[in-house]
Amino acid sequence: MYVKFNELSKLYGEKYILKDVCGEIQKNEKIGLIGSNGTGKTTLSKIITGILEYDSGKVEYTSSNIKIEYLSQFYEGLKDISVNNDILNKFKRNKDKEIKFKKSLEASGFTKDKWVNKINTLSGGEKTKLMLCEIFTKDFDIIILDEPTNHMDIYGQKWLENKINKLNKTVIIISHDRYFLDNTVSIIWELSHIGLKKYNGNYSSYKLQKEEEEKSIFKEYEKQDKKIKHLNKIIDERKIWFEKAHKAAGQNDFLRSKAKKHVSVLRAKEKELERIEKERVEKPKKTVPPYFNIINKKFINKKTPKFLIKVIGLNKKYKENIFEDVSFNMMKGDKIALIGNNGTGKSTLLKILKGIDKDYTGELNVNPSLSIGYFSQELDNLYYNKSVIENVILSNNINLTEARNLLASLLFRGNDIYKEVKDLSMGEKARVSFAKIILEGVNVLVLDEPTNYMDIESKEALEEVFKEFMGCIIFASHDRYFINAISNKILEFNNGTIDVYNGNYKNYLNRDKNMKSSENRKQIKDNIRILECELSFLSGKLDEKLGEGEKQVLTNKFLERARELNVLKNKIK
Repeated sequence: MYVKFNELSKLYGEKYILKDVCGEIQKNEKIGLIGSNGTGKTTLSKIITGILEYDSGKVEYTSSNIKIEYLSQFYEGLKDISVNNDILNKFKRNKDKEIKFKKSLEASGFTKDKWVNKINTLSGGEKTKLMLCEIFTKDFDIIILDEPTNHMDIYGQKWLENKINKLNKTVIIISHDRYFLDNTVSIIWELSHIGLKKYNGNYSSYKLQKEEEEKSIFKEYEKQDKKIKHLNKIIDERKIWFEKAHKAAGQNDFLRSKAKKHVSVLRAKEKELERIEKERVEKPKKTVPPYFNIINKKFINKKTPKFLIKVIGLNKKYKENIFEDVSFNMMKGDKIALIGNNGTGKSTLLKILKGIDKDYTGELNVNPSLSIGYFSQELDNLYYNKSVIENVILSNNINLTEARNLLASLLFRGNDIYKEVKDLSMGEKARVSFAKIILEGVNVLVLDEPTNYMDIESKEALEEVFKEFMGCIIFASHDRYFINAISNKILEFNNGTIDVYNGNYKNYLNRDKNMKSSENRKQIKDNIRILECELSFLSGKLDEKLGEGEKQVLTNKFLERARELNVLKNKIK
């Protein structure tokens, strides 16, 4: 055992952020720490690391020399210098660590050409890679990573997964990234207002255990509820009988004594009821369904055209090409995920589809019956000085009951709907924004990073709404679990091209594995073009007057190239 903590508590003002939390960390464990926003995950991690003091309880370490490294969510180094100068400053006395750092940084996808840039101009994902690569050069026993995949593209996430899986060290990961947790951890710590609970397995295993646990709790709740109702009935009947018997007994001592015996039974039942009430299992919260009829008003009993959006040979450039010759269709019922590294043009394509960016070449045909709702990371459709419910009802043709029902499915319950938007967390603001957009009666949702800032509970609530939505969705995301749950088509952005794959993220990965066993997709496409040009040339030659021998040679060559072309085309079908 490395670390053990007992009855750990931490106060902020008069509010407990942690109360009587217990747990232990063993050598080489890979732990995922999950919980709703505000439950104290970062606080607990900082206490374990020694960065933060606690108010009561005990933390024990097996050795006073145990080395713990902590990755913050925010870059804390010098920012007004280039990456190259930052490397020189950090590793000027240790060439071996400098070499290790540079190799790690390049492997993460942060290439040398970007090292001339100042740190304050880098993306959030690039800053995270800088911090991670520095930590990986250090000597440590335990590493704690606080939201390491925030702002990181899928390539970076895969790099980090491989890095963690190769580490023979203890790793604790605070994350809302379920796919990442599935691929990296073998233990889940769930932190909630009732404490810390350990589950063996990755996130998907935790989810199954949690579902069985909730079923068991609900059965116990129903059993207790039935017993409480039965006891209340017996107590009420005994009280009525005793009152009648006491009056009927009058001054008769024998009858009065008999009535008192029933009082002792009554008191015993009351004590039993009191004990059960004290030990009563809390009623499990039921997930509120996303109210199919409310979010699909525009589709019920109405015909939707087969083709909604057609994109043909679309090109976009700033100083250089962002993407070129892009073609795809959005058809009825499509839920399309855009994936690819940061800066490859995903947000740009979404803006073109919405009509915000009109500086492009190629064809974009949008069915005139479409109403497109657009979600941006800026959340600019919200009224910050108005309440949640006011935001949702304003300009939407819905009543209070409908609004409350949808908001409940997005985790706004009771008086939550009267909170002003300016006082909400970023994840809560995003959920209000979605509710507004969906209730506007749109039939296509265009979403840019919809799950940013959201905890797991919020993501799962959003997934349920999007699964029930009968309209089309096209969204950019790095959340692979979310992509897998929602999408039926994937557009992959890669080096200025966009490839289209049918199916969800799991289907895409299986296809990607097949592609890697031969050649990459771009190389195959290049080879197809070369063969098509050669076949065109050979076809022209065969139309000329040729000798029998020469014609046979060219015919054999034509058939050979045609077979090669057919094989390559089958690889990318």
